[in-house]
Amino acid sequence: MKAGTARPLEGYTILVTRPEEQAHALIGALENLGGKVVFAPMIVIQGKHADPIAAATLRQLDTYDIVIFISKNAVEYGMQLLTAAKQSLDHQAVYAVGLGTGGRLRELGLADVHTPKGEFSSEGLLKMPGLSAHEVTGKRILIIRGAGGREMLAQGLHTRGAIVEYCEVYERVMPTTRLGDLLRANRITAPDIAIITSPEALTNLAEKIDQEGLDSLFNVPLLVAGNRTAQEVERLGFTVEPVVVDNPGDQSIVDALVRWTADA
Repeated sequence: MKAGTARPLEGYTILVTRPEEQAHALIGALENLGGKVVFAPMIVIQGKHADPIAAATLRQLDTYDIVIFISKNAVEYGMQLLTAAKQSLDHQAVYAVGLGTGGRLRELGLADVHTPKGEFSSEGLLKMPGLSAHEVTGKRILIIRGAGGREMLAQGLHTRGAIVEYCEVYERVMPTTRLGDLLRANRITAPDIAIITSPEALTNLAEKIDQEGLDSLFNVPLLVAGNRTAQEVERLGFTVEPVVVDNPGDQSIVDALVRWTADA
């Protein structure tokens, strides 16, 4: 259905796969523009509140020169653990992978947060002057993140002479809710487009489709955040070339969807 100008997403059903903690503002924005949202998080976030390793690491915060937050979830759960450990970031240079992550840190009271200018990724962080070899050689850097994840940032900083350690403050698990049940509850067999903001969410979606025998969903168009996720689309069995946005922020996603509907 061709979208109108006042409510450009009218008549479109959009599958949102973000974790629940990150999805509400995006869902509201899509619904305000007339879209029907089917919310099916492909990642469930669980904080590691009782992890003695994370707690012990954060109690030694004053031994680090630089702290890097790798996601908004890292901010939420990391700052909770920092508060519990009675620690602050007053004496460290603080970096965030993207605008949303940096914005959340500022909301929590950190005035001086460094973020990449345009490439919101590990690659973008490594291009920042403050993380150059000249600046980080011999310094201790703490990366606050979820369990697992990419090693590129730590490897790049280590190559530049930094001493790098992780503090893993949350983990991601596969949701137990059946995707087919959610689609039936919304009286559809397939959405018009699905929003995917991480390679892990894409992998989990493909696994859900396989497990539940929903093979027609491999033909649903995808809007994905970042080239790394886009590169996985065809490999995992999806048949439509994805819409790709560089910035995973809500406005960037909404703007791309509006452009997509205009061309549909």
